Amino acid sequence: MCSTSSDKIKFQMTNNQPINPLDIRASNLHCTSTGVDITSLLQVELVAKGIFQNVDCLGLLSARSVSPAWTDAVDNARVWKLVLDKDMKWKKMHNVLIKKGVAAEPPELGNYTEFYPELYAEIKQHLLSLEKNWVTEASYRQIKKMPYAGFVGHLNFQVKLADQFIVTRQSPQTIEIFNRWTLAPESVFDIGVDSDRAMMKSIDLTSEYLALGCNRGKIFVFCMKTRDLLHKLIDDPALLNCGSFAQDVMASRVDCSHLVFSSRGNMLLSCISNNSCQYETLTLRKIISPQEWKIVHQQTIHQFNVRRIQMDDSYIYLLGGANKGIQVRCAASLELVNTVGEDEHFIKSFQPYDRWIIVAGREQISLWDTLIGTCIRRRQMNQTDGDIKTIGLVGDKYLISCHVNCWSSDFFILGVNVWDLRSFIEQSGETSKPIFTFSVSTLSWHETSIDGIRDTSVEKLKVFVDDYQVGCLITWDFDYERREVPVPMLYFMDLSNHLEVPKS
Repeated sequence: MCSTSSDKIKFQMTNNQPINPLDIRASNLHCTSTGVDITSLLQVELVAKGIFQNVDCLGLLSARSVSPAWTDAVDNARVWKLVLDKDMKWKKMHNVLIKKGVAAEPPELGNYTEFYPELYAEIKQHLLSLEKNWVTEASYRQIKKMPYAGFVGHLNFQVKLADQFIVTRQSPQTIEIFNRWTLAPESVFDIGVDSDRAMMKSIDLTSEYLALGCNRGKIFVFCMKTRDLLHKLIDDPALLNCGSFAQDVMASRVDCSHLVFSSRGNMLLSCISNNSCQYETLTLRKIISPQEWKIVHQQTIHQFNVRRIQMDDSYIYLLGGANKGIQVRCAASLELVNTVGEDEHFIKSFQPYDRWIIVAGREQISLWDTLIGTCIRRRQMNQTDGDIKTIGLVGDKYLISCHVNCWSSDFFILGVNVWDLRSFIEQSGETSKPIFTFSVSTLSWHETSIDGIRDTSVEKLKVFVDDYQVGCLITWDFDYERREVPVPMLYFMDLSNHLEVPKS
């Protein structure tokens, strides 16, 4: 019986057929009763491929404790990397620690027996410490700052926080990339003088590629490592050859207003806006290789005025103009699935989570069902908190809302509310409150000079948040006494700066 069950499992794995858990259980029971281990009857590589890579890290640790043969199968088959690479929180934290210079890259060759189990335990502790820091006031008190000497004409394009980088626009044709965790400059990208009058309008990047969306409907793709220009993409063939004056004028009114890479980095979504005809063209490209970026779907949207795009493995989310709501489209085909929040005024920010969309207005946060398209509940903010600027998610633990209140012409109050995400989704009514709040005056961030505190007021304040940092970009009014505009500043509350050292 043991041989029959094991042979059946081996046949299924060899032929890439799904494995019935009952077969595994039956094989284990009969093999155990006869003192035979299933891993001794199967090839180690097949066990890794068919079983171990489909469990989580705790499952691997449990598997290692079954028997010496299982320990060898888990460690020698190198399944740790396969399992951990699927855990996005673990992978992101590991990349953060590498960028900070406190963690090592995975070994290319050799046994993973010690490296990955130890690294898993260390990063698990770091993730727990990060969650703790979001509800600890001392974590917000130490502010990192960086002068922003870039192009300040369009505040919406000043800064982008990628997983490991800060991207700032130094001129309409040049951007600079900084290490997000040390603030050290890393590289500069320039479209070049032969760019046919291209000016950057949008940007997104992965660890491999940097994509720049420009006017005249052009997209420039660079290699992050070599900084070589890989592609000049264009979504509308009519814009390729603009020989006449009328065609040239038409092309000048077309912008690549949004670019988004998929979470796995294998797809690129672009949105081309035709400002004269009031329509947008969505183009979804599959990245087959560095040389081949293939268009798989295109869709035209009329009079929606896309303001923001997010993308996950299942859906694409488009925030439209006034009273347009949020379109939910299939990530595989671009087909419209639903539209939510059409009656919502002044949508400031939104975050997809599981089957929900969390929408932030000026004074409230609402929860919407993605597929049904209805509002499940709303949470009113205190009037004294001010207007919500943005919201973000810290994994599946917290919902972060950032709000700004202008008390005078001299300074703003920046507030941060931390909500328990699960409680926010599951509780009915409007009585839930944030589990942690923090506020700080931007007056304390004024740059000092020989004469003391600079006597100028905040002109604009842009806030962005993700699961590691709260960032603020402040531009100041013209300083008439010194006859200059103070240099804009980037301020960061870096919640990863205070990670506890894992206990040995």
